[in-house]
Amino acid sequence: MELNNAGAVIENNIRMDLIKKFFGEYGHGEVLLDLGCGSRPYYDCYQSHFDRTIGADLADSPFPKKQIDIYCFATKVPLPDSSIDVILCTEVLQDIAEPSELFIEVMRLLKPGGTLILTIPFLVPIADGIYDHNRFTIYGLKYQLTKHGFVIQNLTPVSDTFGAAITLTVKPILKLWNIISKTIHIKQLYRWYNPLLFIPVIIPQLLYLFTAKIPGFKQIYKRFNYGPIGYLTISKKTNS
Repeated sequence: MELNNAGAVIENNIRMDLIKKFFGEYGHGEVLLDLGCGSRPYYDCYQSHFDRTIGADLADSPFPKKQIDIYCFATKVPLPDSSIDVILCTEVLQDIAEPSELFIEVMRLLKPGGTLILTIPFLVPIADGIYDHNRFTIYGLKYQLTKHGFVIQNLTPVSDTFGAAITLTVKPILKLWNIISKTIHIKQLYRWYNPLLFIPVIIPQLLYLFTAKIPGFKQIYKRFNYGPIGYLTISKKTNS
């Protein structure tokens, strides 16, 4: 259970489960590109399935440099055409001012029959300041993928309206504790294990994740999947 990002417990754990499931069924490939890799949170999910894995991110990325193999823009990756079996691109598309540029570059990089695993937020606050440009509905995402020649295998909401509502509700509480911790210079107050933060922020998210596995609740939540925290798509480049 991932708790370190206290305001994103629901989305991070659902996203992790979906990505684990994909790679658990994948088999073996030659090369994976983790595009916009950050700290490579999914490394343990994919590394054993490929002969080589490449992490790419911006030169000014705040994440540990040891995780990044190539410094580049997501829309201009210095790798050959048709050289990648799988591209994992998580929470990057929203920061691309011209989304078509990303889809065109990913299509160029993938081998025929290669797979794109893409995640993007939907009902979340602005997260990356001036770089945060886009939110796509499920229909807008389908349009973009098919427009650029991808065949969609799977398009899954990351949570639902209930999960999104809980996430949006805990954000202001988390922000308050961030301000308090910075004001009195005690960083530990902003950690998930602070009881005064854990109870109003972490517990509601854990309760959601627990009830979402119970058949009755699962069916109810499914009826409200029109307003999720985000989406995960698995799409293929055609063999032609």
